[in-house]
Amino acid sequence: MPIEVKNVAFSYNRNPSKRDADLGLKENAVLKDMTFTCRDNRVTGIVGPNGCGKTTILKVIAGFYKAQSGTISYDGKNTGNMHAAELARLRAVVEQTVYTPFAFPVYDYVMLGRTPYHGNFSADTEEDNEIVLNAMKDTNVLQFKDRKINELSGGELQRVMIARSLAQEPKYLMLDEPTSHLDIRQQLEVMKLLRTISSDTTVMCIIHEINQAAAYCDDVVMTAGGYVVGEGKAEDILNYDNLNEVFGVLSIQTNQPESGKKQFLFSLQPDTHTERIKHVHVISGEGRGGRILLTLKHAGFRVTAGILSRNDGDYLVCRSAGIETVSVPSFSMYSDEAIMEQKKLCDEADAVVLVATDVGSCNLGNLETAYSYLNSGKVVCFVDHNLKEYKYDNTADKRATRIYDEMLKGAKAFSSADELLTELMN
Repeated sequence: MPIEVKNVAFSYNRNPSKRDADLGLKENAVLKDMTFTCRDNRVTGIVGPNGCGKTTILKVIAGFYKAQSGTISYDGKNTGNMHAAELARLRAVVEQTVYTPFAFPVYDYVMLGRTPYHGNFSADTEEDNEIVLNAMKDTNVLQFKDRKINELSGGELQRVMIARSLAQEPKYLMLDEPTSHLDIRQQLEVMKLLRTISSDTTVMCIIHEINQAAAYCDDVVMTAGGYVVGEGKAEDILNYDNLNEVFGVLSIQTNQPESGKKQFLFSLQPDTHTERIKHVHVISGEGRGGRILLTLKHAGFRVTAGILSRNDGDYLVCRSAGIETVSVPSFSMYSDEAIMEQKKLCDEADAVVLVATDVGSCNLGNLETAYSYLNSGKVVCFVDHNLKEYKYDNTADKRATRIYDEMLKGAKAFSSADELLTELMN
């Protein structure tokens, strides 16, 4: 059963000026116009910079705050018409901090999750006890049931808070930064737990760590400035362009070792006020140019690449890092159009970098293009790593061998990405 958020606006200023009211509260509103859907039995992560309204929208959805405009619906039913007790049976909320004025035993604290189902002063039932024990087993906190809640570590307390929420038997579980203040292992354990819970419960959580959202969320809602920038599958929303737009950072995509899901490395954008961004065109292939492409991108250069086959590892690196690329279908000869497009980028570039690769009839054109700029007055760099390891003399007239020899003599030769970067930064 989905949660639907439609055109929600909210302001903490309950007595706006006439001017603000005429603007629909948007000028000083925390939430200006938010629309998105949390789909059934999935983990939906809400991400965005600090102060963008993530906690506020969660509390509006939970019914703690009332939206000034727009609607919140649980499975098509407007929550604005629901009583507090009805809301408490449908959704459970785990906030960032827990206030515990009494040193509750853990079992008693989890039992508080059954409160929405009790009348005044009613005793716990056998059903309540069974539900609480199952919630504690599911969150792996049963061993703490007799300990005091204020004696737990951060990770233990987080799981206990989730257990209390599960004891409510909610259809929707909402969490505000569930991994904040936890160590790395505890963070991963909590996110893995949420994935398990989502098989029976729709989970919505505010996520501070983008890589956790990429690894554990099915869907992502990206917010900024009180608006939704994008919503959809995590692999679609978490990309170079969106992260750059919303957080103002450069990102490089890698893959998680076990699952293969996206993970990102981040860096700040270069200071473009004091220095002109140089354009470097990289000619590579066979996955051998990935380190160079990413190093130059992170250093703040405008990087273009190609010609690359679409099954090439370097092509995949370019796509993940937002690098403009001249490409051709896998296992095909270079078209005249692709060659002309590559030469146009080389003409525009401040430097052309050739990364040594094996050479055959399909990619000989790359080598010839780089060679054509050797005496053009343009900075031409050659990264050979160890040329003896490459198969480049299998062309009929040994043209690749002759070009590589000339490149070694006339181009600035380097053996690593770091050496190349040092040269280009000067």
